[in-house]
Amino acid sequence: MSSFIELFNQARMLMLEKKYAEAQNVLTKAEEVFNENETKISSEDIYILRGSIAFEQEDYEFAQESFEKALKKNKESVAACLGLGNVFYKVGLIEEAKTMLEWAVKNDNTNPTANSSLAKINKLLGYPESHNSLFEEEVEEEESLSESFQQEFNEAYNLFLNNKYSEALEKLDKLNSKYNEEIYLLRGNIYLADEDIERAKEIFEQILEENPNSTSAYVGLGEYFYKKGLKQDAKVMYEQALVTSPKDEYALVGLARVNQDLGLSPIHNLANFFSNTEIGSEVNEKMEKAFALFSEKKFGESLVILQNLDDQISAIEDRDLDEVLSRIKNLKGFDYLSMGKIESAKVEFESSLQLNSDSSQACAGLGEVFYLQGNDKEAKIMFEWGVKNNRKNIFAVAGLAKVNKSLNLPADHNTILIGVDFDLSEEFDSLITQAYERFAVKAYLDSIKLLEKVKLLFDEENLTFEGKKSLGGIYNFIGYCHLGLGNIAEAQSQFENALMLNPDSSQACAGLGEVFYLLEQDENSKIMYEWAVRNEPKNKIAIAGLDKVNKILGVDEQLIKTYAKRIEDLINDAYKDFENKDYESSIIKIDETEQLVQDNFSEEEKEFTISSLNNFKGFNLLALSRINDAKKCFEIALENNPNSSQACAGLGEVLFLEGKDEEAKKMYEWAVKNNPNNNYAKSGLAKVNRVLGKPENDNSLFDKK
Repeated sequence: MSSFIELFNQARMLMLEKKYAEAQNVLTKAEEVFNENETKISSEDIYILRGSIAFEQEDYEFAQESFEKALKKNKESVAACLGLGNVFYKVGLIEEAKTMLEWAVKNDNTNPTANSSLAKINKLLGYPESHNSLFEEEVEEEESLSESFQQEFNEAYNLFLNNKYSEALEKLDKLNSKYNEEIYLLRGNIYLADEDIERAKEIFEQILEENPNSTSAYVGLGEYFYKKGLKQDAKVMYEQALVTSPKDEYALVGLARVNQDLGLSPIHNLANFFSNTEIGSEVNEKMEKAFALFSEKKFGESLVILQNLDDQISAIEDRDLDEVLSRIKNLKGFDYLSMGKIESAKVEFESSLQLNSDSSQACAGLGEVFYLQGNDKEAKIMFEWGVKNNRKNIFAVAGLAKVNKSLNLPADHNTILIGVDFDLSEEFDSLITQAYERFAVKAYLDSIKLLEKVKLLFDEENLTFEGKKSLGGIYNFIGYCHLGLGNIAEAQSQFENALMLNPDSSQACAGLGEVFYLLEQDENSKIMYEWAVRNEPKNKIAIAGLDKVNKILGVDEQLIKTYAKRIEDLINDAYKDFENKDYESSIIKIDETEQLVQDNFSEEEKEFTISSLNNFKGFNLLALSRINDAKKCFEIALENNPNSSQACAGLGEVLFLEGKDEEAKKMYEWAVKNNPNNNYAKSGLAKVNRVLGKPENDNSLFDKK
């Protein structure tokens, strides 16, 4: 019998010879005779080699699983981080790939492969080649703190934040009690960052006493328990956070992290789905056991537990019953898939979708069923829905890449995101390719004819958000073709159509900037180019266009930068005054800032900035109890920016202080509608709803279709 080392080396050589199936078989034999005490080769090395072979076979899901096992064995494994980075890159998860490659570099910053791979990703994403966010932890902490205040005030007001926790806490002590929950959350997060975790725990528990539905407080407690090493308790907290806010990214990331440490699926989440906590705990325990058996490939035993759970839960009346049953049926489906019982798996996934039509895993499971049955078209559609419902579902992403390959399509091709019916997607791709080819040789009329055919493929009455962006891109393409032909009026019409479909389109704004430039309407051109850059700071066409129109207008870029720096300094000083309760001094600086803006910036820039400054001034005046003056400021802010959430919230507070509760409620409702993440507005709405005897989250604007 061959020794382990001989078999391991043979498997490695077979991989180099591109005999991947043979390599996996030999590696399996090597693993059977492996004894870690008899060789310098570790189980980590086995997982790395297995993952590398799977990667070459384009079995990205299995490769990911292998690299994750290696990382579990050695959290500082550069090879595992590199492997996962390559897997994520291949299936189109570029940001996730960057994170793994950053870890590879952090674990060994002299590794040439890690550094070159990260440089490649950074170049793709528009970062400097050496950019690594893991080496900027203090900056990230500062930015995370800024995010809390960004929901309270406009962007200018959060510039005071820095990475000195003690100073931050001193400043927080001076803030108005109106911002109670948000300030407490920020305080708790600072304690966490400063490793004063017991004080952080006290803060988060105080918040939950006042607001039992505070997602952020549950996340904070999750972080506390995780830092204490109490991972089951951390899991419960993250899951509770997701009960109150199912899409909270911090809770999702935290849950995925703790699940991985516990050897569970990253999406495993059943605890606290029941109002009866005893039932929830029992179900969670059984579900974990079933998943552990699934991981050990004991599919039959896993199914027995799941079937009992299915029967048990079906007899329980609970508000979250469908969600729980859907998850159980998904795991049953994957058990059946692993056993080769395709039709039984299909039944479970279909039942899951009936219970939860947004289940990404059920869609991905059905995609795998159809793929195994040779129904590639149906498989692609289901994998696409799996990706649409959860773009980080690696099973769905890898499945879509797999079926796209069999259909000779790009790995990330997704007709749902394009907005074109699957049956028409091949024609769509062909027409777009031809249009680009004709555009490249300046055959603009030919390109337009092809793009007009593309437009007919869209169902314009039933466009998704992604579909609108995609169709807007076609209008932009046609607009640039008309610019090439000198048809200025027609180009303008196309860009305006694109903006109606996608108001944030940088390309449409840049196109209109060029239209106005050609019409010698330089001020209007400057405005559109500025919007293009604001929507996409890396838009080279917009940057170049803004530069040329600024030169025509005699704009001194250096002088503008000087004014911008002066404004930044004034805002910082104004905020320091606000912290120190020197509201009069703060208002003087805000007025000086407003005058600088009025004298030196375009009308579009003025509107946005004047709105922000008046909001800030309004809160200063509220602190001085100058209610009428504050009201005027918030009204000016709203005139300049009708969608300003802060202005609506400020007016809501004014009306509340005036005793006009119903009117205050309306303004707070508009504030929440304009920015659902504005916690000041949400707490204000909750406050006035309590006075009116209504549920805290009552919002009539969301009840109206």
